[in-house]
Amino acid sequence: MKPSMSLTGEHEGHKVAAVFETASDANGTAKALCNETCLTNDQVSVLSPADRRQGKELEPEDQGIWQTLVRSHVGLSVGGAVSGFIVYMILNALGIGFISQNTVVSGSALTALGLMLGLLVAGGITIRPDHTPYLMKAQSALRKGQYVLAVHAENTQQLQQAKSLLRARNVKTVQTL
Repeated sequence: MKPSMSLTGEHEGHKVAAVFETASDANGTAKALCNETCLTNDQVSVLSPADRRQGKELEPEDQGIWQTLVRSHVGLSVGGAVSGFIVYMILNALGIGFISQNTVVSGSALTALGLMLGLLVAGGITIRPDHTPYLMKAQSALRKGQYVLAVHAENTQQLQQAKSLLRARNVKTVQTL
């Protein structure tokens, strides 16, 4: 899907975190990821417990989050309102009593209901609940003095390549959807 067509504004929407006990293991795996897959150095980063910008390394796309907020809310609110109006049209065509006798009220109510449901779904997309396990595991490891390898894949192919290399090295990972 083209980024302009997506509900999210992130360019690197797939993230994987792997935890290592030593910096040399994490750096070696990061180098292997860049050499053996189509990932670039910009997409792979090693975080140490002493890093001051851990959050920025784990979630680097602040602008993408704002774009996700706008795109999802605009797109899904319009889609929800249209869906609500379509439901109204179907119920009206079926001759449902309340709908047929109160066309303006029922049409407005169902359109508004669709709009609200669209906004609720958009809120769920914006907060990205799939990122919570990824962030929690990485931050927990950093607090314990471990090193985290963060991979920011642009597509599912890059994600699968990274996961297979990490799996081949018996590294436990956590990822976003």
